[in-house]
Order: sequence, then structure tokens, then C-alpha cells
Amino acid sequence: MKKIYLIIALSLFVNLTYSSVIVTNGLTHVYSGMSGTQIQGEIILLNNSDEEQTVFFSLNEAIFSCAENRTFSATQSHLKSSLKWFDGSLMDKVLSPKEKYTYKFTINIPKDQAIRGTFWNMLMIDIAKPIKKEKLAQNIGLNTKMRYAIALITNVNSLDEVSLDFQKIEIDKTTGNKNLTIKIANQHSFIEGVKLSLEVYDAEGKNIFQKTTIRGLVFPGFCKDYTIDISELPKGNYECLLVADSREKFVGTNVSLTID
Repeated sequence: MKKIYLIIALSLFVNLTYSSVIVTNGLTHVYSGMSGTQIQGEIILLNNSDEEQTVFFSLNEAIFSCAENRTFSATQSHLKSSLKWFDGSLMDKVLSPKEKYTYKFTINIPKDQAIRGTFWNMLMIDIAKPIKKEKLAQNIGLNTKMRYAIALITNVNSLDEVSLDFQKIEIDKTTGNKNLTIKIANQHSFIEGVKLSLEVYDAEGKNIFQKTTIRGLVFPGFCKDYTIDISELPKGNYECLLVADSREKFVGTNVSLTID
């Protein structure tokens, strides 16, 4: 029997019709507090099926890197972990058909006045019953199970100034489209919600192309990759203005672009 776990994480909202249990109040929870603060949080679950469903709660770390993709770990930690601040029952819970259940927890920020920045950990919610079962060739069974990864993000004490840096800008042609890929680094202690805007100018200085990305979270001390599709630009040489926006603070850079 083969099992595939579908992990859904760091999304603003999810409403999956194929899932027996859904999270109705989002997968990313951001809190703010001072040293010594106790923060009350809750995750709201809905059993969308006509059968009982068992859910399991556990804690994980989200490990970020500028060189590799994010990973989840039950054993590895990091310097910005808030896992030890979490106070909640890591239990199993049986949900009745159509039941709405509120899972409550507390985040206890340490009293140390020197603590400052964004800290995080993940609350994992596993749905015990398969959401999909198929019989494949040679009677091999395939069970697809749902795991929600809920990001619990806590900003502690006063915010830093925005400090973003463009680490890498290049054209990626491997997908069949022409994509401009941008790696943004967050060089300060707090998480930033970053949106990129690209303006492209031709040889006469005329603005011929504009595009904006969705806003994404860039964790402190780490990077995030953004992609902008520039396939509609014809061959030629262009001058571009690339701007990163977070908290209505703007960081820009000029880019010379050659489309072959």
C-alpha cells in the first residue's frame, strides 16, 4: 500500500472540495506582542463530510534557506523558533459529521526584553481518513491523505526598518515561457510581506510593459523567489525598473534586459 501526503501550507485561505475536513480561518496566523505577553489563538476546523473524521495535532519547524526549498521537520530547529512558546493540547480529536470545532492555544512570549523580531513554528493537522482511494494496476492501492501546515508567526517588540536586497535577477527559459526570476533577501529581523512591480521601457524610453506579483512572505534572514512572465516582450534590449514593496516602503533597482 502506497501513501501520499498532500501538504498545504502558508496560504491565506483554503476551501478544498475534495477534503473531508477544512480549515476555515486560514493557514497563516500572524500575531504581535511585547516581551512577556500571552497571545490567545485558535484554528477553526469544519468536518465537511457525512462521516466521523479523526484529526491529529502535532508541532513542526519550518526550515528556510536562500539555497534550498523550505522544509518541515519534527527534529530540526532554528534560531527563530517559537515552538517552545506554544501551549496547546497535542491530541487526537474525532469530529462528528458537519461539526465545526475550534482548537485553542496560547503563545507565551518570554519575558526577556532583549527578544526582538519574528519567530515561528508550524501546527500540523493530519486527517486520519483518506480523502481519495483508488485501485491501480496490479491491485496496488493509493491512499491520499491530507496534512495541513498552519504557520504560527509572532512579531515580538518594535519593528525594524524594511531592509530588502535583490540577490539575483535572471531570465529563465526552461519552462517554455520567458520568465524573469528574482531572488529577494530579507536582511532584518522581522518577516516582510513583499510585492514586486516591474516596468519595462523600450529604446525610446516608452513604458511598454508593466506587471505586479502577488504579495509573498519573506522570512527574516532568508530569501524568497519571485517569477514574472515576460513572454509577450519581443526580442530586443530594454531598460527596466524593478521595485519591491513592503509596509509601503519601496526598494528599487534598474535592470538592463536583453530578449534573444
